[in-house]
Amino acid sequence: MSTIDIFKNKVRLATEEDYKNFEKFSYSRLSTFLHCPMQYKLKYIDGHYTSDTTLALELGSLCHKVLEDKGNMIINCEEVDKSKLKSIIDNGANPEPDDTKTTEHLLGVPALAKKYFMEWNKPDNASGMSYPEKMNIFQKVLESEMMNTEWKPKWCEHPFGFVWNERAILSGFIDRVDVRKTLQGEEFRTIDYKTSKKIFAKSELPTSLQFGIYALAIYSETGQLPVESLYRFILIDDQQNALTKGWEKRLDKKLDKIFDSIDELKKTSVYKPNPTPLCHWCAYCKTNHDAHEFKNLCEYHSLWTPENKTFDKAKPWDDLFSFEQPTKLNVGTKRKLVF
Repeated sequence: MSTIDIFKNKVRLATEEDYKNFEKFSYSRLSTFLHCPMQYKLKYIDGHYTSDTTLALELGSLCHKVLEDKGNMIINCEEVDKSKLKSIIDNGANPEPDDTKTTEHLLGVPALAKKYFMEWNKPDNASGMSYPEKMNIFQKVLESEMMNTEWKPKWCEHPFGFVWNERAILSGFIDRVDVRKTLQGEEFRTIDYKTSKKIFAKSELPTSLQFGIYALAIYSETGQLPVESLYRFILIDDQQNALTKGWEKRLDKKLDKIFDSIDELKKTSVYKPNPTPLCHWCAYCKTNHDAHEFKNLCEYHSLWTPENKTFDKAKPWDDLFSFEQPTKLNVGTKRKLVF
């Protein structure tokens, strides 16, 4: 069986009727489930969607918007309007009428620097750079990005939705899809912009769930799998390729295993917490200074903070009434943290 045949009977474009019959999952939703079933429950089952903001989130949205606009200028065969892009960086932007992702005004860099003045000039502990330094790098990235003569942007912020194995709809947006002409026709690659302070550990790349889902999205629309999957780190000017040889079979097993586990927990209604140092950045954790709306909802969080690196937990989990269940799944790699 060829690699592409693996998905022949498992992936199809979602129809309007499918959206009525199947539950919808994004990469973020599946990633949350893998990281912490309790967090998954609080957000996606109980419906506690937070409107809390952070500098990382707001600046990330702004940078994505600028790159999206540049990409659309190129796609529409327009001259790149550098003054417009600079205006977005300086003044922010309002959501477009047909924008289904952005619902509020995006703040520009001066406003973000004022709003988050305590963080703005502080070097991070991975790159050693402050945000002014990172924005200087971003300006250079913006100047050169998508100017490759081989690959051309085809879609920016591309929405997708496909049915996986008649079990669920996987949907979301791809930051950018590039195309290049070959003697045989066209080839595609997917790009995801990251505003992280460091690149990923190599162990996280071979079967990237995010890019695996993106690849299946492209397959559902074009009948082809992308030949390249690229993380683009736009504030540190770096990049990494994801999905190594054999990823198709690994992803096939991984997705079915995830949905098996989700189905099992629906039956038991027991969503076990997975307390780690990452709790400190969770919207439901008491130690998270950026959380406001729902920061007291989780009783089982780790007490780890950057100032107190402890293994203690706020409250132990009682397994007395929980069933044997695959809540901590061995379908990915351990996340390496930098603090």
